Amino acid sequence: MDHNILWKEVLTKAKKQFDPAHFTTFLAKTELQDIKDGQATIACPNTYSLDINKVRNKDILTKLINEVSLQPLTLNFILNATPQISITKKIDDTPLFKPETVKQVDIASHGLHPRFTFQNLIVGNSNNFAYAAAQAIVNSPGSTYNPLFIWGGVGVGKTHLMHSIGHELKAKNPNMRLRYFPAENFTNDLYQALRTKSIDKFKDKYRSLDCMIVDDIQFLAGKEYGQEEFFHTFNALHLAGKQIILASDRKPTDIKDLEDRLVSRFLGGLTVDVQLPDFEMRIAILKQKAEDKNIKITSEALDYLAQNNPSNIRALEGKLQEAALMALSKQQPEVSINTFDQAKIDTSGLFHKTNPRHILSICAKTLNIKTGDIVGKSRQAPIAKARHLTAYILLTVGNLPLQEVGEILGGRDHTSIMHARDKIHTALSTDPQLSILFHQIKASL
Repeated sequence: MDHNILWKEVLTKAKKQFDPAHFTTFLAKTELQDIKDGQATIACPNTYSLDINKVRNKDILTKLINEVSLQPLTLNFILNATPQISITKKIDDTPLFKPETVKQVDIASHGLHPRFTFQNLIVGNSNNFAYAAAQAIVNSPGSTYNPLFIWGGVGVGKTHLMHSIGHELKAKNPNMRLRYFPAENFTNDLYQALRTKSIDKFKDKYRSLDCMIVDDIQFLAGKEYGQEEFFHTFNALHLAGKQIILASDRKPTDIKDLEDRLVSRFLGGLTVDVQLPDFEMRIAILKQKAEDKNIKITSEALDYLAQNNPSNIRALEGKLQEAALMALSKQQPEVSINTFDQAKIDTSGLFHKTNPRHILSICAKTLNIKTGDIVGKSRQAPIAKARHLTAYILLTVGNLPLQEVGEILGGRDHTSIMHARDKIHTALSTDPQLSILFHQIKASL
């Protein structure tokens, strides 16, 4: 059987066994490169998916490929790296990092950034619901969720998700009249049209769209005439069955000085929130950013950044770039923990930790299990599960190191805590009840 056909059948079966977000992030972009001497070589698009497939997905994928190929095969996962041309200073003929290569395209007509696509969007617990809604819109624009209102703080990936939807819609229908723009651009265009007496041209520009993607919708607040015109534009598109996608840093009901009729329209479709990435997602995002720029960084240095819970992922990426430049100036071949020390990166105000005792108390209360039992020696299934979830939350939400979490949970060693972390991480994508408990605890912290 042809390798591509074989692996396509494996992925079709795998899609039924994995959570959609997990499948998209770790499996959808893998390739079967070769089968030789009873070994199948699977290429992964980045180091994060490589690690996850090696540790967590290997057994299921092995079973599936054996079923499809009708022969016993062992899986070998490798990195499917795409060579890039370096234009930066080299150390021992090896580039420390290379700038991102962005495809040069004309974005004037649709406003979509070429780098913000589903191909490089990391999907995890903080955005999987929004991602699922985005996929539904791509498959059936204008009818599934209309409007889609995405809200969340700065740097959580709202804009990336919106652009990704736009790119996918344009790929499926190149003739679609689609445009992404910040709400401020809408009001600026309106006032310019009033000054130049070209209001008809303005209306045609926005009301002839098949898909309108508007960012930072909160900037309409307090602008009475801007809200008036946006209300009529919204109605014209919505009544015509055109897709509308909106984003804000807060939910519609929390935007002050926004007319009730607009709030009502915005709530008429689907409202989803995107949270700050958890530890696992932060690792994935940092790895991808390092790969995009070809920054060489040790796993310990990545963990150092990810363990500190940032209030803004963009600021965290800036610290990664800062450390890479410092390593380059010091003639270091890669970014390491020592690089962070030498760079004297100021993390005050950027990172925070939640009190571990408070986390432990909230976990015990939510799970209806005594704190003493969670930190005790009992191995009863409900208590063990509560202990595993508590360990996971202490690591990913509290941003505590493995050793400290072990001490808090009754003096357990770091390998036990790692086991608990990996077990809960896997279960969150397959156990809806566990996922609900996890988000309840996070919301209570």
